[in-house]
Amino acid sequence: MKMYQWMCASALGGVLSLTASATVTLYQPGDYRMPEYAPVADASATGSADEEKLYAQATQAINESRWSDAEPLLSQVIELHGRRAEGALYWKAYVESKQGRTSEVASTCASLREANAQSKWMKDCNALQIEVGGKNGQPVQPQNESDEDLKLLALNALMQNGDENALPILQQILEGNQSEKLKERALFVLAQDQSKQAQDIMAQIVRGQKDPKLQVRAIRLLSVARGKESGDLLADVYSKSSDPQVKRAVIDSYLVSNQPDKLIQVAQHESDPELARHAVSELGAMGAVPQLGAMYQSAPNKETKLAVIHALVASGNKGSDLLKQIASSEQDPELRTQAIRNLGIAGGSSAAPTLVAIYQKSSDEESKKAAANGLFISGDAHDLVQLARSEKDPSLKRELVGKLAVMHNKEATDYMMEILNK
Repeated sequence: MKMYQWMCASALGGVLSLTASATVTLYQPGDYRMPEYAPVADASATGSADEEKLYAQATQAINESRWSDAEPLLSQVIELHGRRAEGALYWKAYVESKQGRTSEVASTCASLREANAQSKWMKDCNALQIEVGGKNGQPVQPQNESDEDLKLLALNALMQNGDENALPILQQILEGNQSEKLKERALFVLAQDQSKQAQDIMAQIVRGQKDPKLQVRAIRLLSVARGKESGDLLADVYSKSSDPQVKRAVIDSYLVSNQPDKLIQVAQHESDPELARHAVSELGAMGAVPQLGAMYQSAPNKETKLAVIHALVASGNKGSDLLKQIASSEQDPELRTQAIRNLGIAGGSSAAPTLVAIYQKSSDEESKKAAANGLFISGDAHDLVQLARSEKDPSLKRELVGKLAVMHNKEATDYMMEILNK
């Protein structure tokens, strides 16, 4: 639902790329499936014409999933011992893995290691071995990996296989002197584990009882991994915390897990005005228009009502009906003016009849200007021209003409020529 996907992606973190040579991408920390990628040519590697031709034919076969065609071509490239040989060894191992010949993957990667242990393809081969070994229940030793990316890859393979050693190793990473980057990725892996022991550790981190630097990250990940089930724990953390960053993370998590009731509680009872406004804003992003409408009616102060009016913009067309009501009936000039302006943003062209009616019926200049501004924002040159033609007040007419003058619209341009020709 609109903002949810963006928030989930934001919560999960960035993209982890193992190497540039094979573009092995782990789309999220903890999501360690080998992708269905095709090999990427290395611009720095130029071999003989025969080698290049064979390599190109092999890569095309891999692109088309023709594994049995690709393998002999790659073998020929390897036998030439040219600059493509190392890449061909990796792709041969990859093709073997696609054909289920897992024992040969290790042998081919060993050949690459023997040829050049420092090869830029070596890391890809190690990742491939870990992936293949994990799928086949072969022993994986995360603690033996010095590279952080491979360490997490191995750890994830253990957890997917339900290995009892995985969680203690994961806990060691989270409580040790590892880099923050590694800890955050380990935290992501932990959040996916639904076992009671894993969730208990996660809850401790969410409560700030472990590494405080991980608390905010854990809060965001928990809401993604457990959805509404995280609500009570997060509410408890919110009530006991005095840290604005922690509280803000909880508020954002309520959006991710679609819990409008929790956001309403924050908006109504939070003493920090900024956090209260943020909760109201998240309700708008969630599209919780009925809740916002009820909140507007019962709002104890003007600031809360203004927050609701601003939040309705994020609700798009869903919020436009409520904005129309407020713009048409609100007695407070500031609130009414703001609702009229926001109606042009949220309602688009559908708001035009209401904005025109408000302009024509309003007796105060500010409401008229707000309606004109709403029409301008929604790109409604037609109605602005009609209002300008009938407007008798010189000041308001200049306001309308000024907006039309900067609109790249034929009807607006024709009206400008009409004025000039008078």
